Amino acid sequence: MALAYRGMMVIWGFQMLLMPSVLLLAWLSVGKSGGSMYADSDYFLYYLSMPFVMNLTECWTVYTFPEQVRDGSLSRTLLKPVHPLWLHVLENVTHKAIQLMILLVPLSVLVWVFRAQLPPLELGAAKIAGIAAVLALAAALRFIQSTTLAMTGFWIEHVETLNLVLNQGVWALLGGMIVPVETFPGPIRTLAHLLPYRYSLSFPIEVLRGGLTTVETLKGLCIATGWIFAFLLLGRHLWRRGLKTFTAYGG
Repeated sequence: MALAYRGMMVIWGFQMLLMPSVLLLAWLSVGKSGGSMYADSDYFLYYLSMPFVMNLTECWTVYTFPEQVRDGSLSRTLLKPVHPLWLHVLENVTHKAIQLMILLVPLSVLVWVFRAQLPPLELGAAKIAGIAAVLALAAALRFIQSTTLAMTGFWIEHVETLNLVLNQGVWALLGGMIVPVETFPGPIRTLAHLLPYRYSLSFPIEVLRGGLTTVETLKGLCIATGWIFAFLLLGRHLWRRGLKTFTAYGG
């Protein structure tokens, strides 16, 4: 299915590049006039890394799963000898793999063009392994958080509106898509550190940038892991309750 929609993948890849590019140009001018704690090179690194992180962590079960509930096709997957959510996991992995191959070409060109503006990075084996672990944790958190929200599709006909507020709007503000979390005022930054949104976008880029101490990194990993377990428990509860009320039709 992923190979069948190659054109959509290309459009999606350029869409992921467009928004960070616009934000980069906007915050470069704001940073120069407003005395931001981020230097120009930090903004370049942050917004050029964002499409890569967003590609790995994006999740769309909040759209696909409620649709299965509405059209009754969930009843077919319930008969298969594998949990229905594993099908969504595999779909996310395959789509992201193809999107990443499409995205890496224009992203590599941008990195090469702006290589002089990027800050020097120390990328030893230990740091690369740490970044990979943080990205895997971010992808897991985003998937479980979105899927837990998708479970409300058993009771709500259209989850998209709820997702637009909780999983897109708040995530864009407190996750670091619009503004780097490190540049937030103190109280808002503290709130962002406690909520799950930062750990699926801003946190991996902060680790790459090298602006976090070892203690801060470990603390972030613990908070993200805690949110994963919290959403797992909530999602499992909603799944079991939802199946008791689910009545298949159509399909």
